[in-house]
Amino acid sequence: MHLDRSSNPAAPSDPRADAILDLCRGCDLAERLPLLPPSAKSRGVYLVGIDRVLAKSGSFDKFKALFPQRPSSIPWYPLSDFLMRLAVAGSLLAGPERVHQGMFEIGRGNAVTFAESLLGRALILLLDRDPKRLLKQGIAGRRQGNTHGHWELEFPSEREAVVTMTEEYAYIESYMLGAAQGTFDAIGVPVRAESVLRDRFNGKHVLRW
Repeated sequence: MHLDRSSNPAAPSDPRADAILDLCRGCDLAERLPLLPPSAKSRGVYLVGIDRVLAKSGSFDKFKALFPQRPSSIPWYPLSDFLMRLAVAGSLLAGPERVHQGMFEIGRGNAVTFAESLLGRALILLLDRDPKRLLKQGIAGRRQGNTHGHWELEFPSEREAVVTMTEEYAYIESYMLGAAQGTFDAIGVPVRAESVLRDRFNGKHVLRW
């Protein structure tokens, strides 16, 4: 689906695309999608996580009307599919003007939902709720679920972490920041999470606890 109509304004109207564009007017989705390399993919578990958050919010029926096909957790999906679903879901949760807040809540909710799962509880128990070890495990796990981007983790001080993200096409300043917040929420450790962008696809999170 092509969301950018500026290159061909005479093209026939697509009601679904128009609805998505309207819902996502508070973010750069239409400009971001053409910049994604075809190789950028994510596991379906991230798409399933969006469904779960919306099901709890009461907005799932509106979402299903735009995205009727339900994803499975293991297969790979084009990252463009994930980003469209993410931005629409964020808009349905918080309103088009606060879409980034909605995406933050989805990222946070995904992290908490995973932590509450059987695998998540076992992992947290194994890592003794140590934020440093959990962050290392999270970055290692991310490589199993995404074909794009590179993350580096460093610890400038005893209770501070910096995660530097290169070619991260998901929203570093909202969705990814929410996931960082949710990771700490899941282990009951208060954190101050800050996003610093170099550009839309490159930046870092500074986490202090």
